[in-house]
Amino acid sequence: MNNVMNRKSTKMVAAAGLALTLAFTTVGAGTINADAAQTTKYVAKPQMVTAKSDVKVRAGESTKSKVLGILKKGEKVYFVKDDYGWSKVTYKGKTGYVGTRYLNIPGKQVDSKKAPVKKATPAKASTKKVTPTKKTTSKAQASKTVTAKTAVNVRTSQSKTSKVFGVLKKGEKVTVVKESRGWSQVTYKGKTGYVATQFLSTK
Repeated sequence: MNNVMNRKSTKMVAAAGLALTLAFTTVGAGTINADAAQTTKYVAKPQMVTAKSDVKVRAGESTKSKVLGILKKGEKVYFVKDDYGWSKVTYKGKTGYVGTRYLNIPGKQVDSKKAPVKKATPAKASTKKVTPTKKTTSKAQASKTVTAKTAVNVRTSQSKTSKVFGVLKKGEKVTVVKESRGWSQVTYKGKTGYVATQFLSTK
């Protein structure tokens, strides 16, 4: 009788141990799948990219931040930059963040260990600091002509809720003065207006 009881106790302890092992394994897997800071980042110019699979667009660089929407597999979104695992994008006129691994981004990866070396280079040569300042100024003042990819509203400010005072037709050209946070400042019929950058093309 005692032998039977001992065998049952042994089986119960083994089953409990297996359950605990599976539980810890599940928690570990969840941690691995979570979007977290990476040691590398993509270096790519702002452009339209495609989602590899369905993925949430969040308001911040965290899986706990508010969800603004969901990108469907194959859906395009305007990529601004990558920050070690999180990509800053323009989603429906708003700034959002998507896990970089869920996007097809044409570019190259850079190891974060190389970053301090690049930052130290301009600091050593004090005379080179003047050159970037001049280039930055010229870029800020330079304007370019772009074409509307589709019909798009021209607004009075950088907000999709601001007043609309004109509409660019598909194929219509307009002069861009500068770009900021997914919006392009344009000169439209002699007035200053704003158009979502994702609807404009330099081609």
